[in-house]
Amino acid sequence: MNRKLILLNLTLVALIAMLAWQVRARWRDTQAHQRAILTQQVRAKEIFAPPPPPSVKPITPAEYLEVAQKMLFTKDRNPTVVVEAPPPKPKPKMPDLPSFYGLIAIGPDPVILLSDGSAAQQGYHAGEKVGPFAIVSFDSERIRFDWDGEPVERRLSDLAPKEAAASTPAQPVANGDTTGQGPVRAIVPEPKPLGENDPKVGKDLGGGFRGCVPGDNSPPGTVQDGFRKTISQTLMGASCLWEPVK
Repeated sequence: MNRKLILLNLTLVALIAMLAWQVRARWRDTQAHQRAILTQQVRAKEIFAPPPPPSVKPITPAEYLEVAQKMLFTKDRNPTVVVEAPPPKPKPKMPDLPSFYGLIAIGPDPVILLSDGSAAQQGYHAGEKVGPFAIVSFDSERIRFDWDGEPVERRLSDLAPKEAAASTPAQPVANGDTTGQGPVRAIVPEPKPLGENDPKVGKDLGGGFRGCVPGDNSPPGTVQDGFRKTISQTLMGASCLWEPVK
């Protein structure tokens, strides 16, 4: 019995000694391997310079046009600016035409008596303005105006005041036209009398003469503002003029 135990113990000791030897051998191999690796000379590798970075292209706003057009949350995504033309201004209404009171055809430059309603009747020549209307031409039957670049033509009888046309019908006067345009038709309504302070000397008729203001009842020979009133009988009736005092 004792002999068996001794053998068993000896066997165990031998196994332990073998195991220890194996562990030590492995440890020595590991240490040798580590030393070999740590002491190994590493060959230096060539280090190349990094490649240059790509050049940055300058920013062009046109490249972002598509982004701006498709941005749903911005109001100006449409690059097409619609400029609404202002509506055309309505043309003003043509005012009333001047009233016609008569025609004086003495000499080569006839005179037409008109009033625009804001002042008493006055004599006008072709080319002058009566309020907003410019007189282009006239004859014994018709008159042609220019208003805001638009030609306006009317018959003289259509421009006569209604009350004057009703009370004083037009009468042809023979041999009273020196312009070669036919007989002169004069419509002379009954004017209102002038007051004491109202001006009596009318518009310049040429040659230094002035016309008479309708409603002037001052007697012939009256002198005012350097003019003397004269009344003479002509084929057209009484002609009233203010001549300069010499």
